[in-house]
Amino acid sequence: MNEIWYEELSKYTSMMQSQKIVWLSKLIFFISMFARDTYQIGTVQVDKPEELRLYNELVHRISSFLLELETEEPGCIPEDQFFSMLFDAIEELNLDVSTVIDEIRKH
Repeated sequence: MNEIWYEELSKYTSMMQSQKIVWLSKLIFFISMFARDTYQIGTVQVDKPEELRLYNELVHRISSFLLELETEEPGCIPEDQFFSMLFDAIEELNLDVSTVIDEIRKH
């Protein structure tokens, strides 16, 4: 993980549960927006199916983590491991970490 992502992890871990839920919800929203670049708007045509699959898997992982947080279900992976997985997935999708964080913070 890079320094920017470590800073965000530090902020995230100090949040109350309700703030974490909002942060994760915003992340899902913006990841799904970025995924729109994989298909032709207004059609069912997918131009980048492999990339769309990566986005889908990332949304699934974030949603699972969010659900476990909301229900306080045991088995939730540690936050630092989750952030490491997020960073790796964001890098694999060639997204700029700073852009992702900026989108979450300004909305």
